[in-house]
Amino acid sequence: MVKIVITGSAIVACLTFAVVTSASQAGADQKKKPDATRDTYVANCQMCHGVDGKAPVPEMSFVGRKWKTKTAAEAAKVISEGVPGTPMLPFEGKLTKDQIRALARYVRALDTPAARKKK
Repeated sequence: MVKIVITGSAIVACLTFAVVTSASQAGADQKKKPDATRDTYVANCQMCHGVDGKAPVPEMSFVGRKWKTKTAAEAAKVISEGVPGTPMLPFEGKLTKDQIRALARYVRALDTPAARKKK
């Protein structure tokens, strides 16, 4: 038979850790707001451009490639109008202008040095 001895101070330490961890997690959850642009990306873009912009087809990836657009405004135009002759469909009329501008900024921001290293 194995006998486990737990001291009172060990129990207090465990309970204190549980309360502090729980409280800090609750605070983090309250501060965290849903990211509407990320949700829009997941719903409309992720299936072709991949999770976090890393598509299995390099030409469709937002990470670690040469950009065909130089600005977020140019990227917004591509999102709005699509690219004829490619799988990139137009989203004008499906998404608001604000959603399209936010998506353009979002996808441009996916291409970071840290994201390129993870490729």
